[in-house]
Amino acid sequence: MKAYERETDMWNKIFEEYQPIDLRGVELRVEPMFDEALELFAGKTKRVMDFGCGTGDVSFQYLQYQPDHQIIGVDKAEIGIKFAKETARLSHYKRTHFFTAGEEFLDQFQKEAFDGIILSNVLDVMPKDVSYEIMLKLNKLLKHDGYWFVKMNPYYSNEELDSLGYQKTGANLYEEEGVLHLRQATTEYWKKQLSEFGEIIDYLEFQYPWQKGMNRLFVIKNNNRLETAGLD
Repeated sequence: MKAYERETDMWNKIFEEYQPIDLRGVELRVEPMFDEALELFAGKTKRVMDFGCGTGDVSFQYLQYQPDHQIIGVDKAEIGIKFAKETARLSHYKRTHFFTAGEEFLDQFQKEAFDGIILSNVLDVMPKDVSYEIMLKLNKLLKHDGYWFVKMNPYYSNEELDSLGYQKTGANLYEEEGVLHLRQATTEYWKKQLSEFGEIIDYLEFQYPWQKGMNRLFVIKNNNRLETAGLD
C-alpha cells in the first residue's frame, strides 16, 4: 500500500531533526502508568525484540531499568535506526542492536528466541493484513510464558478524527495528505484479538499532554498455544 510506504518516508523526515545523545545519567519518563508498566515488563524479560522501534525511545527507557538486558530493535525508517545506533554507542549499551528492516527480518530467528516483544504504536498504524503477518511471525519468536508490551493510539470519535484532519480510505484506515496514520479499532476489538496470543495481565489507559484521547497499553503473558492466529 502506497500510503503505508509513505509513512516510512514521513518518519525519516521527522527523524532528521533528532540528535543522538549520551543517555547515561538521563532519566527517561513518558507517563507514570506507562513507566510503571514498562519497568514491570523489563523486570520479567531479558532478551527483547522491539519491532517498529523508531528511534528506540521505548528500548532506551527499558534499558534504564535493566541496562544489562538485550534489545534487538527493528524499523524501516533508516534515519531513526541511525539515531538509535549512535545513541546506543554514546550510552555504552553493548547488548543493544538496531536494524533497518521490516517483517522479513524476523525470519532469521529461531523459534522462541525472545522472552519479550515490544510493539509501540505499530499494529494500529498499518493495514490489517500486514499486522496479521507480523503477529504470526512474532508469536513464533516469543517464548512460552514470555511477555508482550503492546501500546495503541487512542480510539477517536468521528469529531476527533475530523479535527485531526484524517480522511477515511476504507477498512478503518485513516490517512493525512496521503500518509497512513491510523487503523481505527475499539478497545474491545483489541482485547479480543490480543487475548488470542496470551493472557492480558494488565490493561491501562492514559493521556499524553500533547495528544487527544486515551492511549491504550496491554501487557500480555504469552501462552504460545496458537500456531496460527488471525486479526479479524
